[in-house]
Amino acid sequence: MIVPLVSEEEWCIRLSHVPSWSLGSTPPSLARGPVLIVAPHPDDETLGAGGLIAYLRFSGSEVLIAAVTDGENAYQDSFGLGEVRAREQTAALARLGVQEKDILRFRLCDSNVASQEEDLAALLDPLIARSTHVVAPWQHDFHPDHEACGRVAKSLALEHKVEFTSYFFWTWHRGTIELLSELPLICLSLTEQLLDFKQQALACHNSQLFREDGDPILSERLLAPARRSFETFLTTASAV
Repeated sequence: MIVPLVSEEEWCIRLSHVPSWSLGSTPPSLARGPVLIVAPHPDDETLGAGGLIAYLRFSGSEVLIAAVTDGENAYQDSFGLGEVRAREQTAALARLGVQEKDILRFRLCDSNVASQEEDLAALLDPLIARSTHVVAPWQHDFHPDHEACGRVAKSLALEHKVEFTSYFFWTWHRGTIELLSELPLICLSLTEQLLDFKQQALACHNSQLFREDGDPILSERLLAPARRSFETFLTTASAV
């Protein structure tokens, strides 16, 4: 069982001082062009950026989901888990307004993305146009798949000269306040409706929330950051 290094209360105190990224003043690039969300595993996009995805979709913006793996290795000896998680992700994203046709499944090997970075780059590259805004996990997010996705996505964004935004998940559990203290983060406030959409989406990931013979990946303690009334990002200008 993972025990966060920093309590949720401590994180919320620290993040209460982070500047707001108001929904009413969302950067034009997020609204005018497609937003490409890179998800290492089914559920990462919802955990880290579900509110943002719902806002973009219900404001009419195009959102594409790059589903890098099917998360088939979340548990040992779980035959068919990848198919289950892919279905869960499709259902969850529907709650956020994303149609199945806009979920692009790469089916790279779960827990081994770092050895497939060239393949990932080749799959992501054609999806990035001049107006695309790329959103991916932080490249230091304490999971090798998250970090690989972050590295590749950031490199491509720089190459194509498009905007890039990082989201977090494992950082809230394995990182420290000092780790983020020098980064100019930004917080996106979520309305009650957006937060409700996000919680509906999270509930679709049943395989990660419940397990008959052992602890699930997503215990309620680990879900605490995804229950916040805001989401935290690192934007292009501050990406390191």
